[in-house]
Amino acid sequence: MEKVKKIEKKILEKLQKTIENRLIVEKEKILIAFSGGPDSVFLYYFLNFLKSRLSLEISIVYINHNLRYDVENDLKFVKEFAAENSVDYYIESIDVKKHAKENKKSLELAARELRYKAVENIRKKIGYDKIATGHNLDDNVETFIFRLLRGTSINGLKSIPRVRDNIVRLILEFEKSEILYFLKQKNQKYIIDYTNAENDYTRNFIRNKIFPDFEKINPSFRQKVYALIEEINDREAAGPEKIENFDKTSEMLKNEKELEKNLRWKDKLVQFLKQNDVEVSREKINQIFDSFFYKNRILKNKGSKEFYLGKDKFLQNQYGNLRIVKKSNKNNNRTKKNENFGSSYDKVKVLKKNQSIEWYNYKITLYEKVSDFKTSFVKEENMSYTFFKLVDDIDYKKIVVRSRKDGDRIFVKKLGHKKVKKILIDEKISKWERDFMPIIEMETFENQDCVKKFWNEEMKGEKLGSEFQNGKKGIKMKEILTVSDIKFSKFLEKLYNNDIEKLENTSKLLIIGRKNGR
Repeated sequence: MEKVKKIEKKILEKLQKTIENRLIVEKEKILIAFSGGPDSVFLYYFLNFLKSRLSLEISIVYINHNLRYDVENDLKFVKEFAAENSVDYYIESIDVKKHAKENKKSLELAARELRYKAVENIRKKIGYDKIATGHNLDDNVETFIFRLLRGTSINGLKSIPRVRDNIVRLILEFEKSEILYFLKQKNQKYIIDYTNAENDYTRNFIRNKIFPDFEKINPSFRQKVYALIEEINDREAAGPEKIENFDKTSEMLKNEKELEKNLRWKDKLVQFLKQNDVEVSREKINQIFDSFFYKNRILKNKGSKEFYLGKDKFLQNQYGNLRIVKKSNKNNNRTKKNENFGSSYDKVKVLKKNQSIEWYNYKITLYEKVSDFKTSFVKEENMSYTFFKLVDDIDYKKIVVRSRKDGDRIFVKKLGHKKVKKILIDEKISKWERDFMPIIEMETFENQDCVKKFWNEEMKGEKLGSEFQNGKKGIKMKEILTVSDIKFSKFLEKLYNNDIEKLENTSKLLIIGRKNGR
């Protein structure tokens, strides 16, 4: 049952793509080339899902090739199927043997030519818009192998096109095994063509003799070949323009005009990965494209995302910039832990007066007096500094540096409490960097009157971002002072240039140093 659900989900996805790509549009009349076999029966149900949504008109046509002795069974099935599903049906007879002899062609080729011609004649006769055929993924792979063995150009290896003139092939991405399993679970009958088991025809030989050997080497070989077919189609669609080296910052990918000039982004991505000693496969490239790129092949520039490349390497998209990073297993486990549970390792350090603490690539110092700063502070190379003064009426009991937590808010002057997560997103801080950014928080005790005043005058009835706990000394308050060096609260004043020289000696300073920028 689980497999059926997966197939049904795949059907819904393909139905949506059919609509998005306008393979079928509203109020069209679709004629199904119906053999009564599993593929054409599955195709009917596929289109029937779209019928009410797009107000479609559907009919079926059966072509009698006059090659099999049991054709009457086929005709009976077609008529019964049409009656059970209240669908109009048409039957056309063709003389394949005569056509093959007169034109010196194989029965296989003669049947194909006459079949398409007959279906097209019926379409015109009844005034329908399109013909839908039941070609599936296995058929496409068979065509690829058939043409490869016969000798063909790259253009020939594109195999069965999804659209040709007024013919659409809507189930090309479904394997035969999926179709058979789905119909079995739905108790849907279909015709079994005994000639498919005969190996007189080249395609039958490929299907019955060659494919089983391929399966022994790789059970998923059909999907691998189909991925190659799709890549060939993509290359043909991309045009002949020569590909330059991949820009590691991916700035070009964010510009649609540049996209029009450089169409083969998959090639550029392959080159980028190879430059960084990453093993490349079509499946991996397709997965990256599905994850990192929009449908129009423009790199996503919102948020941050990463893709595991193997061998501890990750491809990261940080707001439209691609880079490859390497993480040890230890770091990977911690990152995964943090993504699932927030800052679950709860790193916390108390910031003592006139002392510095190291926090990843940050160095944070609290000075009780300006004079202490002047006598002991020394700037370090490759370190940028941000200076803050604590507002004069702050009487804190403790200041700590910690990792961020879910629900963190900071009280910003004139703006009120703001979510830390929203701030980090607005600042385009990638999600794997957020847990390493210092949150500086103060704790203080206030009496009931002070808290009431704070609530009425400052909070103005909004939801509380501070933490309050009753204690013997009064009410314990926690308030975030800064989110790294990118956002500070109303309890701090940012200092510029020579501002420190103008401060009174009793002023308290908070200094955040950051190595090599963010």
